[in-house]
Amino acid sequence: MKSKFTYLFSLLALLFLVEGNVASGQITNLTSSYGLYPKKDSLIPGKISVSGFYRFFGTYTKQNNPYQLTVPTDTVLPRSFFIGDDAQLPNLLVNVAGQFSDKSSWGFDLRMFQFLNGVINPSYGAQVADSLRPSIQKPLGTVALGGNLGTMLGMNLYGNFKTKYGQWAVRVGGIQWVSISDLTFGSFRGYNRFMLFERNPWDPMGNSASSRYQQYFNQGSIDQDSRWGNRAFQGVVVEGKELPKNFYFLGMVGKSEINGGLFVTPNYSYGGKLLHKGKKKGYVALNTFNSVNYTDSLARQSFGLNVVTLEGVTTIKGHTLKAELGAGNYYSPRHSRGWGEALQVRWSTPVVGNRPVLEVHAFRLSPKVINNSAIFWNTSTREYTANEIPAGSIGSSSLLQPFGSSMIRLGQMTNNRQGVNLNVQWGTKKFKFSGGMGTSAEIEAAAGVITFGHPVNNVTRSRLWRWQFPANVGPYGRYSDIYRDVYETVQLSDDSSGVVVHKKYFNVAEAQMKYQGKIGAHKIFFFSLLQAQSAGRKFSPIVITNERAYVRQYSSELETYFELNSTVMLTGYIGYERTIANYLTNIDEITRRPRNQYGKGYGLGVDVELGRNTRLYIRHRWFSFEDKSFSLDHFNGRELVVELKAFF
Repeated sequence: MKSKFTYLFSLLALLFLVEGNVASGQITNLTSSYGLYPKKDSLIPGKISVSGFYRFFGTYTKQNNPYQLTVPTDTVLPRSFFIGDDAQLPNLLVNVAGQFSDKSSWGFDLRMFQFLNGVINPSYGAQVADSLRPSIQKPLGTVALGGNLGTMLGMNLYGNFKTKYGQWAVRVGGIQWVSISDLTFGSFRGYNRFMLFERNPWDPMGNSASSRYQQYFNQGSIDQDSRWGNRAFQGVVVEGKELPKNFYFLGMVGKSEINGGLFVTPNYSYGGKLLHKGKKKGYVALNTFNSVNYTDSLARQSFGLNVVTLEGVTTIKGHTLKAELGAGNYYSPRHSRGWGEALQVRWSTPVVGNRPVLEVHAFRLSPKVINNSAIFWNTSTREYTANEIPAGSIGSSSLLQPFGSSMIRLGQMTNNRQGVNLNVQWGTKKFKFSGGMGTSAEIEAAAGVITFGHPVNNVTRSRLWRWQFPANVGPYGRYSDIYRDVYETVQLSDDSSGVVVHKKYFNVAEAQMKYQGKIGAHKIFFFSLLQAQSAGRKFSPIVITNERAYVRQYSSELETYFELNSTVMLTGYIGYERTIANYLTNIDEITRRPRNQYGKGYGLGVDVELGRNTRLYIRHRWFSFEDKSFSLDHFNGRELVVELKAFF
C-alpha cells in the first residue's frame, strides 16, 4: 500500500506542476497584485474586464478506525479520495465587469464546481462522451463537466455620483458585503490569533512564497477578501460620503443571511447608519438593523428582530474609547419578551514605541436580544421557523440555532452574558507577543448544556460530515457539524427536577508568540498559540484548573515556516489538546466516568511558487482523538491535502 500511495502522490505532484506551468504561461499581462483583494480598478468605459481564480483542491484521507457518523451502520470510509471542497467558494470563479460611464458600472460572478450543497452530478464520475459535449449554440443545455455553472453572487449594478450634497454610491442586486456595527450588522474579526497551516478557501497568495508569513509576523494579520468583517446582503445599498456638516449615511433594504431558505413567504431586512465625524478622530453614529419574516404567504403574521444602537469613538491623549449602547427585540407568535439591553465598551492605550498596548473590553447582552447578523451568538432562545425542515437540511429556515452555553474564544460574545476581557500586545523586531484573559457569566440560568469546540484538527473533523451540517451525530449523538468546525454538547445534571438553577461562569486565556529569524540566508518563522478555557457554576477571575469546572480544556499549537529559496517554503505543525469534565456532566455507563479526551495533530507541508499568480500548497496531517472514558469516541488517521491556486 505504501508504494501505491507514493506513486499516487508523485503522479499528482507531476500533474499539478504541469498544469501550474501551463496556467502561468498564459498569464502575461497582469499587474503585481498577485490575486490580492480587492483588485485594482482598471475599467474603461465601454470595455469589459474578466478576472477570477481557479482552485484545484484534492483530499486523500485514511481512517484507521470505523468511526460512527450517524447511525451505527454509517461509519467513515477507510480510505477516501475527494476532488473538490465543500466550501462556500467554488473551484472556479470568473468575475465579469464593465463600465457604463465614469459614474456607473456593473459586474457579476460565474462559479463552477461549488459543492457546498452536495450537488455532484453523475457527469463528475466519468468522461463525457463527444456526442454530449456542449455546443456553441446551447452551452448550458447538455451534460457537461461544469454542469452546475451558475452565478455566484448575482448581477450587481454600481453607481457613483458626485453632487453638491456629497458623494453618493448606489449598489443594486447581487450579493454585497456590508457592515454597520458590531451589535447590528457585522462579523467577528477577533484578535488575529490563529494558525496558518490549515488554509482557508478564500486565502489570497501574497506577492511571494514567504510574504504571507512575513506579513502575519509584522502586522499580526493577513490580507483578507472583501467579506472579512462584513455580512452578505442582497438588495439596494445607498452610501453617502463627505456630506454637509461632516455627516455619513448608509441605508439598505433587501435580504440578509437570516432571510434565506427555500420558502415562498415574504421576508426582508433593512437598516443603516447615520454618522457624524468630530473635528478630531472621533465620531458618533446611530445604527439600526431589522428583519421581518412572515409565517404565511398572505403576510398575516410575522416574526423578526429589531436592534438600535448609539455608537461613539473618542481619543483622549492617545487613549481610545469606543462604546456601543442600545437595545434589541425579538418577536414571533411564540415570543413576546420585549426589549433588552445590548452594550459593549472598549478602551485601549496608545501605541508608543515598544511599550505594551492594553485593551479592556466589557460587554452585556440581554437574553432578549437575538441578532444572528451581529458578531454575537444566540445561546438563549430557540428561534421561530417558517417551516419544519430540520436545521442543516436544504430548504430549512432554521439554519441558525442556539449553541447552548458556549465556551468561546476571547473577544467573541453571546447573548445572555456579561463579561470583561483584557488584552495585551507587545513586540520587538524579532519577537511578538499577543495574549489576554477574560471572565464572563450568564445573566439568567439557561439550559443545562454546555458546548465547546476542538481547536486541534477542527477542520479535519468537519470533513467527516459533508454538506448537510447535521446536529447530534457521532457515536454518542453529541457532535454538531458547522462550516469548517464541529462543536460538542455536554449535558449537565445539577438541575432541580429538570429546572436549571445554576448560572454558568466562563473563563478563557490565550497567548500567542511569534518569532522570526534566519538560518544562514534563509528566513524562518515560529508561531505558537496556547489556549485554556473552563466553565463552572461559581465565579472565578481566572481559568479553573480543578474539578470545580464542569469542563476545562487546554490546547497548544506550534507551526514553523522555513524559506528554502525564493519560491519554496517548508512548513511543519504540531498540536495537542486536552479536555476534562467533572461528574456533574455525562457519565459513561460502562466506565462510570466523565469525559477524558486527548487530541493530537502533526503535519508537514510545502508551498511552491509555480509562476506568476500560481502556487501549489501541499499539507500532510496525522491526526488522532480519544476519549478514555467513552470507548466508542476515538479515531485516528492521516490526511493529504493538495491545493493549486491560480489568479487571472
